Amino acid sequence: MTYSEYYSDTDYYEPGEDERDPEFDALSETVDGVQETVVDLETRTGRELTELRETFDSFTDAHARHESRLDQATRQLERLRQRLQLLERAVRVSEKVPVVDLDDVGPALRKLAADAERRHALAAQLLTANQRRPYEEDLERLPQAREALLESDSALVAVLGVLATSQHGDDRRADAEARLSEVVARRRVVLDRQLPAATKDAEAARQLLDADDVTRTRVLPQIEKAERDWEELHSKLRERITDAIGSSALLPVWFTHAFGVAPPSGAAGDRWIRAATSALAYRVTHGVTDQALPLGEPPADDTDWAQPQWSWRARLEQDIEDLDINGD
Repeated sequence: MTYSEYYSDTDYYEPGEDERDPEFDALSETVDGVQETVVDLETRTGRELTELRETFDSFTDAHARHESRLDQATRQLERLRQRLQLLERAVRVSEKVPVVDLDDVGPALRKLAADAERRHALAAQLLTANQRRPYEEDLERLPQAREALLESDSALVAVLGVLATSQHGDDRRADAEARLSEVVARRRVVLDRQLPAATKDAEAARQLLDADDVTRTRVLPQIEKAERDWEELHSKLRERITDAIGSSALLPVWFTHAFGVAPPSGAAGDRWIRAATSALAYRVTHGVTDQALPLGEPPADDTDWAQPQWSWRARLEQDIEDLDINGD
């Protein structure tokens, strides 16, 4: 018997027939459409990204060209400004306009500058508040150690009191016996280590602070006088500058290079005169005679900028830069 004869009721597909699911076909078409959309988006995105990069590169190149032209124009403007100053100076010299030497302040002002500068050396003899604070804390630890000893003594007395007034088998006595070694050990730490160390540190701190107080009593009046000398020096130098400007005198080259020939208007004028006065005070104090550079030659690379002279110079350089006289 053949297979077909045995399963006589079985239905067979005709040869060549292919049964397909319509939902599967629709889903396949959808997936194909999504893939085409993704490919199209990737292509467009890549093209747009390339265009953006080209646009950015073009903008960057244009910006660099503009920056270069601006730098060149700024340099040309600075050269023109310098030539104008030279021409103006030559004209005024030919007209016999008086030339004022701001540095020629005389021996009295130079002595005043030297006296004012002493405030740094005087202040260096004193401890600052931050330097005094650790020693003051050492003094504070001594009473704390003494208080800790009193507390440990009280704890020991309390434990011994319980032991003296309680019977064996008493819960209070058992607890006291358990705490006794701990209380004794804590007291020994305070008595043998904490208190001696605190006493030693406090004695050393007291000696140092007392010495600083003695120095402070001697030095503070001198510092206060040096501060008054400093204010008087600036007042006289400020007056010297304003008198020179008011008389239309020809100012030194170093001054006009840094500050121009006159103060700006408004609040900027006050910053201008303060910076100019401080620069002149720096020159007088430290003997700067350079006629081109307001603060003299730059210091060496290994200069300690924390030193009073160089920290003053750094502040002045920043003040002059902030004035932006040349408009760079």
